[in-house]
Amino acid sequence: MTANLDPASLASLEALGPVAYEPFRERMRLLTDASLVEALAGVQVFVTEIDVVDAASMAALPDLRVVASCRGDAVNVDVEAATRLGIPVLNAPGRNADAVADLAVAGMLMLARKLAPANAFLRDGSVRAGDMGKMGQAFQAFRGRELWHKTVGLVGLGAVGRGVARRLAGFGARVRVFDPFLPPEAIVRAGAEPATLEALLAESDFVSLHAPVTPETEGMIDAAALSRMKPGACLVNTARAALVDEPALVEALSSGRLGGLATDVFPVEPPGHEHPLLAFENVVATPHVGGNTEEVAAHQGRIIAEDLARLLSGEAPRFALNPAAVEGFTLDRARPALDEAERAALAARPAPAVTDLQKKKPKAEPAAVAQPTAAAKPQTAVTTEPPPETVDAMQRIVAAFVAGIVADPALASFAHDKSVTLHFLLIDLPIEFHFRLDAGEVRGALAAPLEPPEVELRMRADVLDGMFTGRVNPMQSALSGGLSFSGDTAKAMTLQQIQEDLSRLWCAAREAEGDPGDLASLPDPNGAAAPAIVPAAGEDDVRHELVALVEELYRQELITATGGNVSVRVPDRPDELWITPSQLFKGDLRPELLVRIDLDGKRLEGRLSPSSEWMMHCAVYRAKPEATAVVHAHAAHATILANAGLPFLPISTEAAFFGNIPRIPFIMPGTRELADAIGSAIGDGWAVMMQNHGLLVGGRTLRRAADMVEIIDRSAQVMLGCWNLGKEPPVLPEEIVATLRAMGDLVA
Repeated sequence: MTANLDPASLASLEALGPVAYEPFRERMRLLTDASLVEALAGVQVFVTEIDVVDAASMAALPDLRVVASCRGDAVNVDVEAATRLGIPVLNAPGRNADAVADLAVAGMLMLARKLAPANAFLRDGSVRAGDMGKMGQAFQAFRGRELWHKTVGLVGLGAVGRGVARRLAGFGARVRVFDPFLPPEAIVRAGAEPATLEALLAESDFVSLHAPVTPETEGMIDAAALSRMKPGACLVNTARAALVDEPALVEALSSGRLGGLATDVFPVEPPGHEHPLLAFENVVATPHVGGNTEEVAAHQGRIIAEDLARLLSGEAPRFALNPAAVEGFTLDRARPALDEAERAALAARPAPAVTDLQKKKPKAEPAAVAQPTAAAKPQTAVTTEPPPETVDAMQRIVAAFVAGIVADPALASFAHDKSVTLHFLLIDLPIEFHFRLDAGEVRGALAAPLEPPEVELRMRADVLDGMFTGRVNPMQSALSGGLSFSGDTAKAMTLQQIQEDLSRLWCAAREAEGDPGDLASLPDPNGAAAPAIVPAAGEDDVRHELVALVEELYRQELITATGGNVSVRVPDRPDELWITPSQLFKGDLRPELLVRIDLDGKRLEGRLSPSSEWMMHCAVYRAKPEATAVVHAHAAHATILANAGLPFLPISTEAAFFGNIPRIPFIMPGTRELADAIGSAIGDGWAVMMQNHGLLVGGRTLRRAADMVEIIDRSAQVMLGCWNLGKEPPVLPEEIVATLRAMGDLVA
């Protein structure tokens, strides 16, 4: 049993037979493929929570008779394969219903009482002890609301919804429920009032989502639904992100119609600190922690122990995902035999996954470069260079290590049915490497892979050395923040399966090349990425100009600490560009930290990841070969103009050059869809406004691109000032505008 269980449920299971209790949180391992088969040899019943139980593993375990997955949606188990093999799959729906219900009500309270900004207020450096002026400011700003006599609308009344309804009764709230699958009397028995979705949205002060994702519910809270909500009402989502149209949600928050949002779910988790929802003060966001409580072990343990007892005594369990395998089940009944064709058909099915987000996302190209896991606050890059002798020693060890991996027969044998690339980056040394296991072939290099890897891992050099010398447990390091990885979680466990071989090869490389020295004493990057592997910039290098321009835009508040990005074509290399790195504090940028990429986004030079917005920069360069620079600014006034749908008017000779700047609706940052929209919109012009996302400007030089950003934002500021005073901004005569517009290309 690898799931976490409480003592009472563990005792109940021990009463059914001998138990090997090896909880994944304590053992710090996730079982999959060969490691699963090895661990379950001779086991009849497997109680799991996160291990990946696929068709091939079950077929290789003839004694395995029952799989119990301690989760509601057992995406980690191939249920169809289990059914074909006669293996009942039990699950534990509602195991975390109380935990999620608690969080949903907590979200309502945080929004109602403005707890997030109130908590941040006391940590502001401007607050001095005894400052009654600040107390007055707090008194004015943080006047909250009670849940008493508020109407709370619940969309869905399953286990979580019922738990929320019970909790709200104690607050004196009125609860209305929309659930088309329940009769009205069932809703009334739960202490709530039935309602249509339309009525619920129109009347509720808080709307809380507790519905499953189905074709009927996906995107059900769209722009139309949000527009029907009571002005100032708040939305709580502890269910699934797919229930909500996210761009519409951003727009509703931007307009002020939606009073606040509490969400525990995102389409991609974690979302990354630049996610547009995280920019709003009235958004309370958590990283999918709703079901993560100590008490869940007791709930899931009780459900599984009771159902397993029923199954073994000949009764039907309450919760089984494949009733066909339960019918007539006994432990001593022989499992159906599968021929090779059936085994091949099962193996060709989509594999189970660690999370439902990975399971449900379409099979596409491997995950691109990982989002750094550093905190969202501005960070300063490490300025102390590591000792050259340490860099040299580690480069020699890593080179020997990669050569050993490529030549190792054991790894080649392991790779016979694998297809995975692992990319390692050291954040405190200018070193990265990768290796790929692909159908019996092993490749690798002391460099980034040419194609996006399935798994990317970032860590300090001491963690890497500790992983392969036995000093550091990789999973424990990941859970404590010492190692970050992104991509396919199940494929990331490849590292665990070949840990012994990698340790052998690392130690051999270490012995051959010598001790690397005291890696733990290397400068601590505090979560920021390490310096780039980029040659020092000469006096005339265009990177100096780019850095100076970024500093200027930062001082002018046209870009923020980590928001906004700038690029410039590499002189004499029109298909290459220098671009600012992802997530690095813009107030402390240096030329050697820039990243050189080609127009396809391939990193050619640089230790850091390029800006996540590189695709829209490249779209401008492709659409306008004459452009040599692109600036994406978070210019406040231009953004307000775009969000409000107001025109950009020719109020001055400078503004007249641009015409009515095209604008595009909100599209998720960093996506191909956004890049394509910008490439189409920019046309013969040089600027595009993006709703909820700022301003993008191209130019023939960096200087001109920066100047255009300032001109557009200052012009927008004047226009907004006029409208704010109730006056229409005066514009230039039409004939002058036509003349200046015809000359508009000159400004770039």
